[in-house]
Amino acid sequence: MTVQYDSILGDISKLIDGARRSAARSVNCVMTAAYWLIGKRIVEFEQSGEKRAAYGEEMIKRLAADLSFRYGRGFSISNIWQMRAFCLAWPILQTVSGESEGMEIPQTVSAESLFRTAAGK
Repeated sequence: MTVQYDSILGDISKLIDGARRSAARSVNCVMTAAYWLIGKRIVEFEQSGEKRAAYGEEMIKRLAADLSFRYGRGFSISNIWQMRAFCLAWPILQTVSGESEGMEIPQTVSAESLFRTAAGK
């Protein structure tokens, strides 16, 4: 039974380790997106799209204090500035294909034959 038990323990341990790694990657991805969106909100709301507003520094200080009180660590003044800088440094641009109107997506020969077969042609 020891060999069988060691085998199932090893399998279960691999599942748990894999799930934990996957969860950590998911959390990192979601938090990165959240930080970018926080920066975007600051730029859009407070700076109205300008590089810097005169009253921006005061708002950043207030946000840092309020968010730190509400959520704890991770929302210092410097972190809030970095979130804002992150958004400005990495704008999300529309892809060329997304900007093109009326563009038809070409199908491969195999995809075309699959459609004909499914349609009974």
